[in-house]
Amino acid sequence: MNELPKEIYKHWIHSHEEDTNEEKVFRPSSYDFPLSRGREGFEIKDNGEFIKYSIAPDDRSKKVVGHWKPEGPDKILVYFDDPKIEPCTLDIKSSEHDALVVKKRK
Repeated sequence: MNELPKEIYKHWIHSHEEDTNEEKVFRPSSYDFPLSRGREGFEIKDNGEFIKYSIAPDDRSKKVVGHWKPEGPDKILVYFDDPKIEPCTLDIKSSEHDALVVKKRK
């Protein structure tokens, strides 16, 4: 797990205002976001745990616990115990203490 930048190990929230056609931008949960009806996010822990935060039908946050493993430099595979949730790959384009940029999935 040491191939990954240490800055990624925190709770990230989607900053959709900063997205481009090819990249998604995430900011730390402590970031001062503009008002939004709801925001998705995730937490990457250095012990291999991954927590996905999605928006529930009542606009509250829904938490799903999963796992991650490295798939090479700056890339992780995320998977969940619930077979209804498909695994996905996060391709990290850049990571700093205040921003995480990942490639959008097609």
